Amino acid sequence: MISAVITRQADAGPCAPPLGALDSLEALQAWADAAVERQQVTGGRCDLSTLAAELSTGDPSSRGEIREGYERWRAVLQAGLRAMRDRGELRPDADLDELALALLTALQGGSLLARTLGSAEPMRASMHAALAYVRSHATPAAL
Repeated sequence: MISAVITRQADAGPCAPPLGALDSLEALQAWADAAVERQQVTGGRCDLSTLAAELSTGDPSSRGEIREGYERWRAVLQAGLRAMRDRGELRPDADLDELALALLTALQGGSLLARTLGSAEPMRASMHAALAYVRSHATPAAL
C-alpha cells in the first residue's frame, strides 16, 4: 500500500511536478511557475516531500522507494539541462548534477517551508533562486 502511494507521487500523480521536457529556460520557468501554482492550490498536502518526511526515517524500504522517485525526477532535470548544454545554451563547464540537485532541492525545500508557513511565497522564492542559479550558467545566446 505505502509502496503504491510513493510510486504514484513519484510517477506524476496529481500533485507531482509536471516533468515533461525541461530542456529550455522557458520550460524550466513554466515548471517552476506550475510548482508555485500547485503549492497555492494544494497547500503542499500531497507531494513526495510529505511522504519523505513521514516515512523515510522509520522504514528503510520506503526510504529506498522515495529515493528512487527523487532520482527519477533528478534524471529528468539532468536530461533537460544536458540538452541545453548540448545546444550551447549552458556553458560547457556547467555542473549538470549540481544544477539538477539545486532545482530539486528548491522544489522540495520550498514545498516544506511553504506548507509550514501556510504561504506559497517560500516556494516562489526558492524556485526563483534556483532558476537564477541555472541562468548564471547560461550562455549569452540563451538569455
